[in-house]
Amino acid sequence: MLTFFAIVVLAALAVEWLSLRFAGDHRNIRYECKPSVQACEPGEEFLVLSNVANLGRRPSPSIRIEEHFPKSLNVLESDRFNVKWYTKEHRIYYSTVLMRGHQRIRRSLRASILQRGEYFFPYADFYAGDFLGFHEYSYRMENDSSIVIYPAKLRDTELSKNFSDALEDLSRKKQLLEDPISVCGYRDYTGTEPMRQISWKQSAARNALIVKQFDPVRQVSVLIALDTDLHGDFDGYLRQLEYCFSLARTVCEQLEVSGIGYRFVTNAAVKGGLTGITSTGGMGGSFNKILYALGSAKAGSSGTTEELMHAACFGPDRYEMIVLISTHCDGTVETALGKARELRRVHIITLYADQLMPADGDTSAREEAEA
Repeated sequence: MLTFFAIVVLAALAVEWLSLRFAGDHRNIRYECKPSVQACEPGEEFLVLSNVANLGRRPSPSIRIEEHFPKSLNVLESDRFNVKWYTKEHRIYYSTVLMRGHQRIRRSLRASILQRGEYFFPYADFYAGDFLGFHEYSYRMENDSSIVIYPAKLRDTELSKNFSDALEDLSRKKQLLEDPISVCGYRDYTGTEPMRQISWKQSAARNALIVKQFDPVRQVSVLIALDTDLHGDFDGYLRQLEYCFSLARTVCEQLEVSGIGYRFVTNAAVKGGLTGITSTGGMGGSFNKILYALGSAKAGSSGTTEELMHAACFGPDRYEMIVLISTHCDGTVETALGKARELRRVHIITLYADQLMPADGDTSAREEAEA
């Protein structure tokens, strides 16, 4: 009996020695976590894909994983994840894995995020224990992935009447300047196009009303200038700034739908310095770049209002209209607008967040995102 007990003890010690050796060796363990999309709309569902792999031949010890996700992540459904808790900056999810040699384990979360911004999935903490549970090794696996949430689109009623009237005028000019001989494409009928623009052949083929798109004789240009510099008191600035991002997104989208070419320039803190993107309209790749820039921009600015307006007015391009979007009109903004009018004899429309936001501060953008 004593011999059998001694054999069991020796075997347990040998297994414990091996488990201590293997638990502390994580050279063959790999970790990756990334969202299924690079960017999306507020409240839109996406997947968080989390993979753990054992590249070695030996099986891994039982590993407890604490994955750090954005705190604003709204988890709709989880797979193979257990307890969650919150820190000041992260939402942490626990899971446990036990892998054979050369095995990869895939887990996923169905999630969404309501607020605009760039959100990171930075790292995970791994904890591997020994056979008898006397000791636990810990190590951190860094991760480099993120998702950008676009600013929400505002309702058309929140835009000023001056801008809506100017947009209708530009759309009429564009139709008058189109070459009726040069057809460059087709699109769905919206109800505003003249009957002569309908392509009956394409409509019959697609079983829906289709209109012709013509090459314009000359480009009708608009400049959208988004100013994110601080004006007035700091109280309410961040809320007004978020509204400005939604304003810029809505204005650009209306120009895209109308097929009007424009240039977007901003002093928002995107990647340092002023950011400028030109789009010919039509909801193409340039518009996606603008959405991404608006979504990833941080609070604050990377240039003054005067620098922004000088960059907007400097150069050979001729604009039919300049739209300035800012949080508040103060002396700095007025001075920059005055110099812009001296440089360019052009119609300037101003959209200020503190004048357009609802009195209670609850924007329709937030309402649409939560819906």
